[in-house]
Amino acid sequence: MTTHQKLDIEQAVTHKIIARLEAGGLLPWACPWERSLSGGSLPFNGATQVGYNGINIVILWLAAQEQGYSSNNWMTFKQALQLGGQVDPGEKGTHCVFYKPVPKHKDLSVDDEDQEFFACRKVFTVFNIDQISGLAAAPAVAQQDHDESHIARRVNLIADAYCKAESIRVRHGGNKAYYSPLFDHVKLPTSFYSDGGFASTYMHELIHSTGHPKRLNRFEANTRKFGSHNESYAFEELTASIGESIFCAELGIRDQDESHASYIANWLTHLKNDKTFIFKAAAAASKAYHYIMQYSDVKMLEDAA
Repeated sequence: MTTHQKLDIEQAVTHKIIARLEAGGLLPWACPWERSLSGGSLPFNGATQVGYNGINIVILWLAAQEQGYSSNNWMTFKQALQLGGQVDPGEKGTHCVFYKPVPKHKDLSVDDEDQEFFACRKVFTVFNIDQISGLAAAPAVAQQDHDESHIARRVNLIADAYCKAESIRVRHGGNKAYYSPLFDHVKLPTSFYSDGGFASTYMHELIHSTGHPKRLNRFEANTRKFGSHNESYAFEELTASIGESIFCAELGIRDQDESHASYIANWLTHLKNDKTFIFKAAAAASKAYHYIMQYSDVKMLEDAA
């Protein structure tokens, strides 16, 4: 894979994101499926049952929006053959990105923890199972529970476990939702139009909280200056928006807030200037999601259903 080819996928994905933002409608990083029909909504590899992360979530959601796929199950051409299937004639795959750390210097005398690494990107191709015929057993996922009260309970359990472990205070009152890095607390209004609206807003602010220096350390000194429109602020809001989408898809939340027009205009500026902007934000969002979820277990969430 040449350097030129590595950069091409960044440019191609960025162009698609820009086009979708300028066209309006469903955000390019919002789950495109009708959740009641599709089961789980995070893209995953149907052969390995492993979920995709980072920019690949955005890439596969965007492909599903464009092509009208009804499934979030994907696999490679070879994996389809191994499962007794065959990619339908004329179908084109979707390019995803695999990241692998590679030592900058091949010095066997230096321990791994002392090595300097750079991220090596490789492009691979996957197909949606809508494009594949003859699978011996089409991979399936459990149907999601769409009772909003159940969803709100699961969100509260996730938030409580995370906030307790990280000593984050949650305050209720007023009519604004925000995270304060100075005081390390989340502020939420006392009333929402729906449990889904509460859940998506809560998760958005919790994604912000992972950027604190004692956690994932995303913030620069002026990142969270209210009303700022610099690159750091735009990056953090994009990270929170994508992270919120991941939580909404995972939990079956239907009421993800649409981003304000000023945010979208700001993102467009930075996307047009930096083709790696969306890649970095998606990676940060995925990392934040997993950071929050490390304190929750499957049984706890199942018992809340």
